[in-house]
Amino acid sequence: MGNRVEVKNYVGIDVGKRRLEVVRIREEGELQRHQTGTTRKDLNGLMAWLKPDDMVVLEAGNLSFMIAKRIRDERGIPVAVLNPGDVATIYQSLKKTDREDALKLARLAQRHPIEELPTVQIPTEDEERWRRLCSEQAFWSREATKGKNRLHSLFTSAGMTQITKKDIWSIKKREQAVSMLPVHYQ
Repeated sequence: MGNRVEVKNYVGIDVGKRRLEVVRIREEGELQRHQTGTTRKDLNGLMAWLKPDDMVVLEAGNLSFMIAKRIRDERGIPVAVLNPGDVATIYQSLKKTDREDALKLARLAQRHPIEELPTVQIPTEDEERWRRLCSEQAFWSREATKGKNRLHSLFTSAGMTQITKKDIWSIKKREQAVSMLPVHYQ
């Protein structure tokens, strides 16, 4: 993308679960607003709305990386995903709406070179797959531990204090221990 058009407009996108609030600050200071959803069809409309001389900024969140990649790959315009923890201290205010957040993101991009923004690297597809896998594994591991702790609490409630957590940690031992519980606890 060596022949990229010079950035003239700054676009801030506040990303919600189902809605995007988008603000473009044009070169002459005029504001243009765009609201859309997050479906594939809605994002197609966003891609058409974006201009070649835009620069897009959004906060990291559930959909942000997917949207950023799509903008970068389909439109070839600069896009930065910002660290929400770092951005929050930059623009804390009493007025907190999606419209205001989108405008604040656009103003950040307008005032600071992309190199000075608190960006987060956009992960590759492979990195995202690993993140999802690790996240799921961690979630289910915590859920299993919660279940085992709850079961141990049940044994204690039933007065079976001789059953320890290690007695219910494996499936086979857990099945044996549960069979010893009084019927109304099973």
